[in-house]
Amino acid sequence: MGLASRWTHYTVKKTLHQLVKQGNDYLVCVKANQGRLYRGIAQQSKTQQPLSCYQEQEQGHGRSTTWKVSVFDGVTAFGHEWPGIQSAIVVQRHGYRDGKPFDERQSYISSVAAHAEKFHRIIRGHWCIENRLHWVKDVTFNEDNALQRGRNATANWSVVRNFFIHFARMLGVTSMAAAKRQFANQLDKVFPLLQ
Repeated sequence: MGLASRWTHYTVKKTLHQLVKQGNDYLVCVKANQGRLYRGIAQQSKTQQPLSCYQEQEQGHGRSTTWKVSVFDGVTAFGHEWPGIQSAIVVQRHGYRDGKPFDERQSYISSVAAHAEKFHRIIRGHWCIENRLHWVKDVTFNEDNALQRGRNATANWSVVRNFFIHFARMLGVTSMAAAKRQFANQLDKVFPLLQ
């Protein structure tokens, strides 16, 4: 394990410890750089029966997706290592995107003991925020590679991007790339809509 990986591992545990100490709960995605935990949850999902399962299918936007959420006991398996852990959660998604098959798997840990359906709602809610705002800002507006530097420039441009996204959605535009093209050099048509 490299220095960066050890540091991330330590920082996550320290942060979770602080959250639990202050009386808060957590739901954290487990990545491959948390090797023992990551492999442990994968092994647990293959050899143990889940405490609860929830499955849902959805169609739309050129996709057909099946979600399966399984919750396992986190206390017995990882309680001595991870502060406050109650649940280990495995989310499997498979289906078709634009006619191409996909199969994805993610693991989480939580300080809450809850049914799989509740974890599904929480995780989907987070993904909606990611998809509707952060993904748009990262991909369409290339925010991570923005050239604005210095004092408040980054924060100011983030406000401008958020305003644009909100304004475009308020007008019913579903594609931010299309909105950028539509509104470019048409401020005379845009400003009256703001009133």
